[in-house]
Amino acid sequence: MIRKAELLTAQTIAQRIPAVLQRRGLHPTFTSWLLTEDRDLVWLFGVLDQRQLQKMEQYTSAALLHHLSTAIAGHPVYLSNHSGVRYAVLLSPPPRLPRRADFPGGQRGQVLLGQRYTGAPLAVPWERLGHLLVAGKTGSGKLTFLRLLVYQALAAGHQLLLADLDNATFPMLARHPALLAPLGHAAPSMLACVERGLGECDQRAALYQQVSGFPEKLTEYNARSVREGGKPLPRVLVVLDEYNTAVLAAGGAQGTLANAVAKLGWRGRKFGVHVVFAAQDFSKAVVGRVRDQISAAICFRVRSQAVARHVGCPDAVRIPESRPGLAVTDRWGPVQTFYLEKELLIQQGQSRGPAPFSAAEQQLIHRALTENKGRLSIPLLVQWGMTEKPARKMLKEWELRGWVRKDPKRDNARYLTPKMRVLWANRQTGQTGSNPVKPVKPVKQG
Repeated sequence: MIRKAELLTAQTIAQRIPAVLQRRGLHPTFTSWLLTEDRDLVWLFGVLDQRQLQKMEQYTSAALLHHLSTAIAGHPVYLSNHSGVRYAVLLSPPPRLPRRADFPGGQRGQVLLGQRYTGAPLAVPWERLGHLLVAGKTGSGKLTFLRLLVYQALAAGHQLLLADLDNATFPMLARHPALLAPLGHAAPSMLACVERGLGECDQRAALYQQVSGFPEKLTEYNARSVREGGKPLPRVLVVLDEYNTAVLAAGGAQGTLANAVAKLGWRGRKFGVHVVFAAQDFSKAVVGRVRDQISAAICFRVRSQAVARHVGCPDAVRIPESRPGLAVTDRWGPVQTFYLEKELLIQQGQSRGPAPFSAAEQQLIHRALTENKGRLSIPLLVQWGMTEKPARKMLKEWELRGWVRKDPKRDNARYLTPKMRVLWANRQTGQTGSNPVKPVKPVKQG
């Protein structure tokens, strides 16, 4: 039940937030305010009229959310996950989260970040992940979180560019085939990683010009490329650990490294290149160069209130030292990030890469090769135990990966490609952690 005090607080906030927007030269065109209770948490939602907004990023920046929170006595302000622009203000005390949340295994097409206060996992499609800022002092959980991102990128078949100044975060991946450049252990080698990322953008820009429709994002390019007989491109995850230190050592916020990273940030999203800016501390000048490019700030315990303000997560300084893995974000609220055993990443580093197929996929491939000469179709998958919608989705994903292709010489039916057959011949034992289809039950032939 919403108490009278919370109702009065909501009324005050509904007056102050429009005033803050107005002082910043923005238009406080709210269509409605909604006060609601969900799982013992009281929320106030302010809905802006999106039709009257210009320069949407000005209404969703981390700097504005921090300003709003400061103006309303420190109540956390988040962006709602709904379409349009909705500010969500938490009026009740922050929820309790588990002290540890073990990584439950991956989901194809999504990256799992942690557990929310509702108990549900925080899963974000890779396509919508964008760039991230990750802050946290030693022992806060930042290192484990970066490994969590990289582990899932490898499981998804993505490529990597990793800068690890202390050689403590990713040494086990030094020889992994997914690396596009050697691990960066100093500011110059971090710059080399960034320049390799810019080179990848150049290559992909040329490839985008070779397909029809002028694609604006990677998924659009891959779909058109496959339809036109080309190959899909993998995403690229760029992790720049101890970024703030490297920037200061390379000329500061206006130096060569900072300028190259800024360029990669605004170019990379179109071409499926995700950048993670990570550090124990962030200075105001360094954050200012990337603030408008990041999709979310994920903040573990930081050293000072100044750092917490710089990264847009003022509550990060309040996280107890006894709660590693607990983070506050400027997009999804508080979250207990998933814990990944280091041994899992060590195993990745010792292998030639992640196992390409889940157990369910291995069953399907085996049956297609042994029972149907490599041919696959929706009716056949339905006959083998799948329902039509998952079967259609799976075949589309496999086409994008270059695993199946329509053969015009054989009635335009879908067949496993030579690429799939090579992967199958060289497959490793085990699963990637993804589970896009349910295990297929054998069907007795009449």
